Amino acid sequence: MNNTSVNKPVIGICVSKKKRLMSELVERRIKRFHGNASFIKFHVEDLDFKNFQVKGECFEKKTRNWIEGIFSFPDVVYVQCHIEKEILEQIEQIIGRKVFNNFIFDKWQASDLLTKDDFLQRSLPDTQQLKNETNLQQFLNNYQDIILKPIDVTKGHSSRGIFRVKLQNNEKIVVFFAKRQEMKVKDFLSFDDFFEWFSVKTSGKDYIIQQSIQTMTWGENTTDIRLNMNKNGQGKWEVSVLLFRVATNGSHMIPKVATALTINNLIKMYPEDSKKWQDIEKDITTLGHIICQDFEYHGYHMGNLGIDLGLDDNGHLWIFEVNPLPFPLDGTVNDESLTKPLEYALYLASNKNKKRLFF
Repeated sequence: MNNTSVNKPVIGICVSKKKRLMSELVERRIKRFHGNASFIKFHVEDLDFKNFQVKGECFEKKTRNWIEGIFSFPDVVYVQCHIEKEILEQIEQIIGRKVFNNFIFDKWQASDLLTKDDFLQRSLPDTQQLKNETNLQQFLNNYQDIILKPIDVTKGHSSRGIFRVKLQNNEKIVVFFAKRQEMKVKDFLSFDDFFEWFSVKTSGKDYIIQQSIQTMTWGENTTDIRLNMNKNGQGKWEVSVLLFRVATNGSHMIPKVATALTINNLIKMYPEDSKKWQDIEKDITTLGHIICQDFEYHGYHMGNLGIDLGLDDNGHLWIFEVNPLPFPLDGTVNDESLTKPLEYALYLASNKNKKRLFF
């Protein structure tokens, strides 16, 4: 059995065999992290509860390579994929309450959880599960303008699989969807024609349907807000990045091609409404902390959350979705959510005398 240094806490990161992108993100995180820790990357199938061992790869900082081996259980586990509740409980029986991101929820589970908070309800668009053709048509008739999103959080990344559907003159259907980082538009003469096309295109994947909210526009382009929340090296929630994003189209966001600006640009971009935006950063941050606390209230141990919001012309904030596996933002933006989860993991590991941590 390979052993890591006894002087360093061992942080285990559980990744999916199928989602290589998340495994690559782990490497980016570790290479940017300067804390004193050892790292083991593993798959949930490789946990050996009988011998308290795990088969995986240990990151060697000197060579910056991964070394395969069999290791003792890590001090902390940072979850980056779905793990069954029973297995999570088995891990916690061994290392205590040091398994975080233990709820890799889908879009419907997130919406259902947040609607239980009376304060947040006024910021949540009406959202339902897509059950069949009938409930989709009724929802569209009610709102005339709706968003269809894959329930699986990994299927809607960068707007893949997301459709905005508009009903015009109670009959014609106009659909907006992203393809190769461009917004496409398709018209249908009837709902039946649209639903047949949609069913083939999505191949029976599970979807939610959400009331479309008209956010502020810049020129003719739509906008949204991205908020990444993280627990830091003291175990407290904080904002890692807060951006106002402008799309390249008038429908919905394609993050990879959007223009991202710091939130204080609102006053410069909309000087006529400057008084309206004076407290907007505080309002967004407050909303972010309430969302994070809601997950904790319901018993989930999270370390980072990505929150997509929108701001309408009246200055009202809307919560579009919460992501348990948010990608740190690339480019010139300083997004501390790349390394904050590892800082939090190191904080948990330092509490070695505590069998369980409560938050």
